Amino acid sequence: MGMSLDATHDEIAVANYGTNSVLFFRRDASGNVAPVRVIKGNRTGIVGPMGVAIDVKNDELWVTNYSEHTAVVFARTAGGNVAPKRVLRNAPAGTPAVGFGNPGAIAYDSKRDQILVPN
Repeated sequence: MGMSLDATHDEIAVANYGTNSVLFFRRDASGNVAPVRVIKGNRTGIVGPMGVAIDVKNDELWVTNYSEHTAVVFARTAGGNVAPKRVLRNAPAGTPAVGFGNPGAIAYDSKRDQILVPN
């Protein structure tokens, strides 16, 4: 669904809604190539990922989830079935909540010290 370029480390991250995963490719890859690593599994909290963003300054990867109405944060180099460093929710876990809708992007507003997720 979403993609993010990490020009510093020459990687592209891809949010894969169909397999509840994030795939990482070399920036200069071409053709039918396998990802260099994948974040996927029951510990990741990735469920219906729509957006992905690489934060080089804080060495983190952000993933927005449509199905869980959450954003999950990993170490930039994470791979496998790894738990996120933190989870952002719009309501306590397990409670009915207004969803993020279509969280196709995420950004940080340093002037207001806020995380922005367009709906």
